[in-house]
Amino acid sequence: MSNNFISLSQAQEYTKKYRDNLSAMLTQDYQGALSYCETFDADAIRTLLSQDGCVSFRAYYGLNEDNQVCSIFVGVDENFEDITDGEKSIILNNGKKCPNYCPNNLM
Repeated sequence: MSNNFISLSQAQEYTKKYRDNLSAMLTQDYQGALSYCETFDADAIRTLLSQDGCVSFRAYYGLNEDNQVCSIFVGVDENFEDITDGEKSIILNNGKKCPNYCPNNLM
């Protein structure tokens, strides 16, 4: 069984701590650069995971042209290597960010 699973209460504790400390983690120049969460289409995640040899995916963090931190997902093979093939690579970005696209009740 995967060790990636945690309880709902643990997830709520982690996300609340993050939200409560968000402003303190950033310098004045980058206030507002981090979002509470990002939402990705299930079909996009399925496409990423359906690549030949993909056994997991990796999250990278980037800084986009608006100086917003963004999540970047790439498939990972059994050797723990990124699955990349130049311009044909399947790489996910452009999640819907909260604030703007938020659930009614943040975790």
